[in-house]
Amino acid sequence: MRELGIRVPLVLCLLFMALLSTEAFSGRFEDLQIGEKAPEFTLKDLAEREFALSDLEGDIVVIQFGSSTTTNFLGQIKPINELIRKYRRKGVTFLTIYTAEQQFEWQADDYFSKYQRAKGLRFQYGVQSGQRMGSKILVDDMEEVVYQAYGSVPAGVFIVDEKGNLSFKAQVVKASDLEKALQKTM
Repeated sequence: MRELGIRVPLVLCLLFMALLSTEAFSGRFEDLQIGEKAPEFTLKDLAEREFALSDLEGDIVVIQFGSSTTTNFLGQIKPINELIRKYRRKGVTFLTIYTAEQQFEWQADDYFSKYQRAKGLRFQYGVQSGQRMGSKILVDDMEEVVYQAYGSVPAGVFIVDEKGNLSFKAQVVKASDLEKALQKTM
């Protein structure tokens, strides 16, 4: 009985802390304004090369956030792959930023583990679908700095225009809506 008395306050405390941490970062998405400069970042890709958003100035860039436990992200990989094939030749670059897993037990303890999970995402998707993810995968750091800068939305999608400004943002997007936004940006 004594253990139950200790566990209940501990669980409540953890739930309260989780709520606070979510609340602390959830408002940032609304602060990102269409027409303003997109938050700059430099991350590593799966070949461990550094990659900066500013390297793509002059191109249209689609940024999507996701992980292997983000169902809204996983459900859009195949239709977005079709957009990648269609728009790559038109100078559009697609980036996936691998970020925190939505299921706590899948969280990586260090950057190496996170990097391995990002590689696993590409492999896992390929095995399940018979095709490769078409976007370049970048791995956010352990503090999730880029994820937070873009509003901490697990399946967030953004379009950055040729000048480096945001032209579209969505917390969840269907490929058909993303294509309409791309056409407006072009």
